[in-house]
Amino acid sequence: MKDSTLLFRSLAAIIFITGIAHLASYASQKDDINYSYDESIDSNQKKIFPEEEKTKSNNNPDTDYIVGKWKVNYNVEDFNGAIFYNIKKEGEYFNAYTYEYQDKNGNSEKAIGLKTLVIKSFDGYQGKGVYSIEYEHQQYQVDCQIDMVDKNAFKLSYDYYGYSDVETWQRQ
Repeated sequence: MKDSTLLFRSLAAIIFITGIAHLASYASQKDDINYSYDESIDSNQKKIFPEEEKTKSNNNPDTDYIVGKWKVNYNVEDFNGAIFYNIKKEGEYFNAYTYEYQDKNGNSEKAIGLKTLVIKSFDGYQGKGVYSIEYEHQQYQVDCQIDMVDKNAFKLSYDYYGYSDVETWQRQ
């Protein structure tokens, strides 16, 4: 057999085997996708809406009212002003992201969007989560307690090795 024929047959075999491997990996990933069906589409066609499907199953009006924009006033050595947070429901947890800083004079600056709070359990009145605090330029993840005052305010409290605080979050 000529060297060029051997080379082309080897390349064909490698391409064939690689194609089979890609097809197998694609088929195994396809099973993980959540499908929802639209009645107006005939049965042979599917529409894929994984986010919509996830949202439908996790909606709970007794707890989802915590989603939205919140403001926390601070008067500490490093910062005197307010930080605005956006609480979003992501899966089973509520996550709070910074979106704006405001000094005591009302000057504001857009924030990077750091995840600051993860509420792991919330029944509509009380919750537990993990709060990210900064102390001496170090970030710490501390357990926290959430107690609703009313639908427009809650108190977030934490105690970390003797350093404790209670913050009041106001709906915006």
